[in-house]
Amino acid sequence: MARIELPNIGTPDTIIGGRSARDGYQRGWGLMHAGLAEQVAADRLYQAAVEASGGWSLMVEAKRMNLFLILTLFADRLEGRDVIEFGSFRGGNALFMAHVMKALHPKAKVYACDTYAGMPVTDAARDLHGAGDFAEASYEALAKRRDKLKLKNLEIVKGLFQDTFPAIARKQPKFGLAHIDCDIYSGVKYAQDEVWPFMAKGGYVVYDDADAPSCIGATEAVEQLVMERRLHSEQVWPHWVFRAGL
Repeated sequence: MARIELPNIGTPDTIIGGRSARDGYQRGWGLMHAGLAEQVAADRLYQAAVEASGGWSLMVEAKRMNLFLILTLFADRLEGRDVIEFGSFRGGNALFMAHVMKALHPKAKVYACDTYAGMPVTDAARDLHGAGDFAEASYEALAKRRDKLKLKNLEIVKGLFQDTFPAIARKQPKFGLAHIDCDIYSGVKYAQDEVWPFMAKGGYVVYDDADAPSCIGATEAVEQLVMERRLHSEQVWPHWVFRAGL
């Protein structure tokens, strides 16, 4: 990995209100205005991880870059570096993150949680997406690509979150990053509530689509997180980022 230079930010390197404004500015403002996106795009590890994803991700580039920055430049500070993704669809993001973590922290696990058969029944009062959306995913295809790339750190977890996460929790993981990308209220609410006790202190809880116009149910779940835990976000662009236990 080439050395990526984060922009100098005038705000102090302190934790206030459960977040580091300086870190958030370095990533978000850096990507938007300070040439950080160009640095990431030129990074060989980033390029290789994008190739590993196989074009299977729907994530916009700025968000993928932000995940890359968290994993490569900020996760070193944490006591736990396991990664979990709630809502993997075809698995492109999981492959991307597993490739990065294999290079930097090969002992860390990356869990890719999804039904791999489309969405379950949703809440029509909250969610625009309905049962069966995103059914064009394949557990078998993802497992085959994982094995081809020799990503032994990637664990593909098939089923509803409430059926599969308890088994993960029994392993007592310590997550440095929880990537919540499940679009609908029930999935986001379950994921954020259940993963929180297993986050490393200062771990990153990142939402892909709670700011999307088609995901107001996901937005509502995050609003509840903010109200119940009295949190401040560390980033709102390119996506919402919260820190656990600060």
